[in-house]
Amino acid sequence: MANSSYLYRPTWAEVDLSAIQCNFRQIKKFFPAVRVIAVVKADAYGHGMREVARLLDQEEVDAFGVSNIHEGILLREQKIKRPILIFQSTLPPCERMIVKYGLTPTICQIDFAKTLNAYARTKKRQIPIHIKVDTGMGRLGVWYGQAVDFIKEVSHLEYLHTQAIYTHFPSADCDRDFTQNQIREFSQLRKRLEKEGLPIPYVHVANSMGIMGYQTQLDFVRPGIILYGLSPKPGARFKMKLKPALTVKSMVVFLKRIAKGRSVSYGRTFIADKDLLIATIPVGYNDGYWRCLSNKAFVLVGGRRCPVVGRVTMDQLMIDVTNVKNVRLGTEVVLLGRQGKQEISADELAALANTINYEIVCCLGNRLPRVYKV
Repeated sequence: MANSSYLYRPTWAEVDLSAIQCNFRQIKKFFPAVRVIAVVKADAYGHGMREVARLLDQEEVDAFGVSNIHEGILLREQKIKRPILIFQSTLPPCERMIVKYGLTPTICQIDFAKTLNAYARTKKRQIPIHIKVDTGMGRLGVWYGQAVDFIKEVSHLEYLHTQAIYTHFPSADCDRDFTQNQIREFSQLRKRLEKEGLPIPYVHVANSMGIMGYQTQLDFVRPGIILYGLSPKPGARFKMKLKPALTVKSMVVFLKRIAKGRSVSYGRTFIADKDLLIATIPVGYNDGYWRCLSNKAFVLVGGRRCPVVGRVTMDQLMIDVTNVKNVRLGTEVVLLGRQGKQEISADELAALANTINYEIVCCLGNRLPRVYKV
C-alpha cells in the first residue's frame, strides 16, 4: 500500500496470491487426474474474486464456481473464458443472461429448464447445465429418489446439455457415516442413470472437506476455503499443508494512559485494574471486526499479543499495549495473520465469536481495502 493510502484508510487487508497459488498447486498434485472447479463466490471468500480468478486462470484451472449470475458476469467482464458454474437456482428472466454470457446454470426446477431451453432455441445455442441432486443437504436440488425421472425429462430438452450432476455434503466435517451414505446413494444414482441409457459425462461431490477428508473425488472437486489456506475442520490434521492468504492490518492512531479504576468504551465493560497504556485502532464492526470479540480477542503489536479491551465500536477498538515497547502513532497492528512468531488465526477469532472461519474472512476481507502480494 502506498504511503498516502495509509493516511486515507489506516486499516487494510493483505492478500498473498502466492499462498493461493501454492494451495491450488497442492490440490492438483494430490489429485492430478481430477478436474478442479475453483470456488470464488462471495468475492473469493473475502479475498477478491477478480484477482483470485485471474491468478487461477493463469494456473489453468478447469472451471470456476460462483453463487449467482451477477458474480458470473463479473468474471466474464474480466475476460475469463473458462466455464463458470452458477451454484444457485435461478429464476426467469435470468435465462437471457445465462445465454448471453455463456454461463453454466445449476438446474433443479423443470419449469426453469423449459424456459431456458425455449430461449436457447431462439438463439440456436446449446447450453451446458449441471443438475443438482439433494442427498441430504436439504437446500437446493432434486431429491435423489426422484432424480432419474427428472434427468430423463430434462434430457428431452434439445438445447440443454446435461454436462454433470452433483451433490453437496452438509456434515462432512462432523458426521462421517451420513456423508459416506450420501456418496453411496450418489454412486447408485449414477449406475441407475447408465442403466436407463442416460450416461452423465461428469459427476462431482467433493467440497473442501470432501477433498481433505474422503477418498471420493470423482470427476471434479470443488475447493473453496482450502484455496485460501483455511481448514474446513479446524484442529484436524490433513496431509495437505495449507497457507493462509489473508492478513488484516491497522495502525495505532491514538495513545492514552489511563489510571487504575478508569473505564474503556461503551457500557464500561472494562475497568482498569492498574495504570495502563491504551491504543485506539481505527477498525470496528462496520469493518467486519465483530462486536462479540469485545474483551475476548487479541491483536499483535510488536510481535506481542495485546488484548482488546472494552467494547468494539462501529469504527474503532481499543487495545492494551502497556507491555509493548516503543509503541507510537502509526505502529502496525495485526488483527488477523502473523507478526513475528505470533499469529492470530481465523480459527481463533471464529472460536471466540462462536462461528466458523468462513464467516470471519468473508466479513473482514469483503469490507476492507485490499493490497495484493505476489
